[in-house]
Amino acid sequence: MKKLLVVMLVAVFGVFAWLSLPSLDQAQAPGVVRQTASGSGVVLAIDNRKGIVTISHGAMPALSMPPMTMGYPVKDKAQLANLQPMQKVEFKVAYDGKDYLITDIK
Repeated sequence: MKKLLVVMLVAVFGVFAWLSLPSLDQAQAPGVVRQTASGSGVVLAIDNRKGIVTISHGAMPALSMPPMTMGYPVKDKAQLANLQPMQKVEFKVAYDGKDYLITDIK
């Protein structure tokens, strides 16, 4: 009887562990882009050395982001060369579950 109880507990634990595993679409390697969105806003500051642009932008529903002002790292620092404070921009941002990254800005 004790063996049956132990086997049942192990089986229940195994099923619970299996169900708690992420699905195949969630089980991506670290750093893999999971979400992207397009946004528009106004450049407030540019840090060429760090490769960061601060943008006051509208809502980005695809990332569940309300309108805000935020500094974003830019994938290609060369894109910062043509930006100026108070310039209106359109941009694409990627979110990997941890960090945001502007992949394109015009």
